[in-house]
Amino acid sequence: MITATLAQITAEATAALDGLEVTVTDQPHDAAGAVMAGVPALLILPPDIEWLNYTAHTATWTLWAIAPTTDPTEAVGIFEPILEALAVPLGLTAAAAQTYDIADRTFPGYTLTLTTDH
Repeated sequence: MITATLAQITAEATAALDGLEVTVTDQPHDAAGAVMAGVPALLILPPDIEWLNYTAHTATWTLWAIAPTTDPTEAVGIFEPILEALAVPLGLTAAAAQTYDIADRTFPGYTLTLTTDH
């Protein structure tokens, strides 16, 4: 069984993104601050949990990758190496394009999904 905690997912994402300038955090205000300062952010929050039985559950993690630009075309170039770096190490199962509103501005992003069994 694959198991993971918020700290482990954050550490794995940080290691996978080594060499890329990306702020990896589990704090929304840190992600917003990074984006406003011109740095891409990966925000990792606690998972949704589904109990399969009394002793096992599945955790579905949603990670938000946010580009520090309001230009969707520029964002594509920012996301490509981030998504490539995270896909295998985290076992991503989906990536959906999104936008995120921070300080009255709309930033392009991706909602990334991965699932762990516990």
